[in-house]
Amino acid sequence: MEWPKKQITWIEDRTLYISVPFTWCLPEVKTIIQQRSFFWNSVIVGGPAIYLMPDYLAEIDYVSVGHNMDGVLQRVNPMATRTTIGCIRSCKFCGVRKFEGDFKELEDWPNLPIICDNNLLAASQKHFDKVIDRLVKWEWADFNQGLDSRLLTEYHAGRLSRIKKPIIRLALDSIKYIDAWVVAFEKLIKAGIAKTNIRSYAIVGFDSDPSECWTRCELITKQGIKVLPMWYHALDTLEKNIVTKNQTDLGWNDYERKRIMGWYYKHRGEKK
Repeated sequence: MEWPKKQITWIEDRTLYISVPFTWCLPEVKTIIQQRSFFWNSVIVGGPAIYLMPDYLAEIDYVSVGHNMDGVLQRVNPMATRTTIGCIRSCKFCGVRKFEGDFKELEDWPNLPIICDNNLLAASQKHFDKVIDRLVKWEWADFNQGLDSRLLTEYHAGRLSRIKKPIIRLALDSIKYIDAWVVAFEKLIKAGIAKTNIRSYAIVGFDSDPSECWTRCELITKQGIKVLPMWYHALDTLEKNIVTKNQTDLGWNDYERKRIMGWYYKHRGEKK
């Protein structure tokens, strides 16, 4: 199942619920809310975009913000779950620490195979083992938010290899992490995880120029695995896929953005 690319909505007891994943969805959400409806009297909003920009809908008196509502993630993707919240990192391009806070292990969670933890490898070995033991019974898993290369050990790799069909996602978001990324990748291969089951994210347009981003993406593909470049959006942007002044100063323009994204996702256009 593909992840939705915009907000999801549902109505219960004459209340409209809206989960908003991206800040650039907020203008459309605001329009929907202001149009009102015969079918609902009040609105509860939530999701990353709401927690990053809590004031955006604050002037609408029949709208309130919901927190930690059970089952919302499964409405977005019925096979998805989380076993931890928060993160130990404070990456400038990421909003997780802003709206989830410090890292915390959950005592229990819906037993499902798509893991949406922001930093599972920061968990204790006891917690990690509990997660893997459940996933082994599923015979497949997708570590959707990525695994931290700097934290991945041979023990982690060995346990991950016990899952019959794991989809492992690493991330190479800066050239300074290349060594840690390569070591983590080699540990996964040594543990017997097939290259076809490994992917790697690569943030594009954050604090590096096009040449550096191409270098990282090419390093990933040369290992025989799929690279997933992710265009950086400011945490308060209301527009998708724009090139900001900061990005222009780094040498980006819309042509360069489309070129790198088009090449790796569709093999369309020119390679650097």
